[in-house]
Amino acid sequence: MKPIKNQYVLLMLIVLVAVGQMAQTIYVPAMAEMAENLNVHAGVLQRVMAAYLITYGGSQLLYGPLSDSIGRRPVIFTGMAIFILGAVTAIFATSLSVLVAASAIQGMGTGVAGVMARTMPRDLYSGVALRQANSLLNMGILVSPLLAPVTGALLTHLFGWHACFAFLLLLCLAVTAAMARYLPETRPPIAAPLSIVARYKPLLKDTQFARYLVILIGALAGIAVFEASCGILLGGVLGLNAFTVSILFILPIPAAFFGAWFAGRDSKPFSTLVWYGVNSCLLAGIMMWIPAWFGVMNIWTLLVPASLFFFGAGMLFPLATSGAMEPYAWLAGTTGALIGGMQNLGSGVIAWLSAFLPQHDQFNLGMLMFITALLMLFCWWPLSKRPVYAAEGA
Repeated sequence: MKPIKNQYVLLMLIVLVAVGQMAQTIYVPAMAEMAENLNVHAGVLQRVMAAYLITYGGSQLLYGPLSDSIGRRPVIFTGMAIFILGAVTAIFATSLSVLVAASAIQGMGTGVAGVMARTMPRDLYSGVALRQANSLLNMGILVSPLLAPVTGALLTHLFGWHACFAFLLLLCLAVTAAMARYLPETRPPIAAPLSIVARYKPLLKDTQFARYLVILIGALAGIAVFEASCGILLGGVLGLNAFTVSILFILPIPAAFFGAWFAGRDSKPFSTLVWYGVNSCLLAGIMMWIPAWFGVMNIWTLLVPASLFFFGAGMLFPLATSGAMEPYAWLAGTTGALIGGMQNLGSGVIAWLSAFLPQHDQFNLGMLMFITALLMLFCWWPLSKRPVYAAEGA
């Protein structure tokens, strides 16, 4: 992978996205304790993550066009202020409903990070450089999910589960201060102001864009369902303690890191790399589902398929994002918003639905992961037959 310019901007984006990544998973090892403290069944705590994903995705649909109109920096600071409100609410939550609402507010705030992680690289790069930038960005973003569960387990052990949200508050304040000092404005000049409907119209009519979008939704949905179920299956069903759950939870994440790195290799054709990613997710879904048919579930039947799915998704995030955004430099904020918004809304809805399914074994987890992978295959198949791929342009 050749060195690219403006790497410090990518670093700032990684730090920004880290707030949202940690907010999504820091409390996973504490889910059993949270359920006991809030006097609810452990399975319903999936609603906390689902609420976060839904507002995280929905808010991006507004942040993107707004950033195209007024700039990237003002929108970033607005989102961080909303997240701070959600973190404070979560610190003082004493019921599940309040915690779900707080999580929704946090997601509404950090939705701005999801938009900027897709928008600002498109402001600065194109062609192969864009694919490489997205690959580096995704590799960096995957560091925070490695740290979040261990941090959450330690904080819960020392101070209780509310301390996870106090940590998020302090982290957000520090990151916001760093953004104000170091992050540049990257929005290109605009020829004329457009309404939100006018900005979204060409994207919604583009079938190629829609197929890439569904691939991204499926990749994130498979990961979200695993993350939402993992704490329950490992802690509630297999009876493992919080620290063990936190370690096992992060084991598949390096596979996504490696997938993002592999996707950035400019020696491989774009189409070949996407096929690797889609087939990895499909095989992972099958491997997660089949053991449940025979009543088998253990650490290995959960983590091995999850790692394979994370590898495939790690490849697809930068690849499909580049393929979707490449034609729309003039609508980078709006395009990033639609990608991030629908990706997280879709995965949030699937995670929410999974909360209503039995969590006694890995049957429903495997079924949902297989369905999402199959959906990705159906969308990529017609794209793969096209002779030219936009993301391969120089």
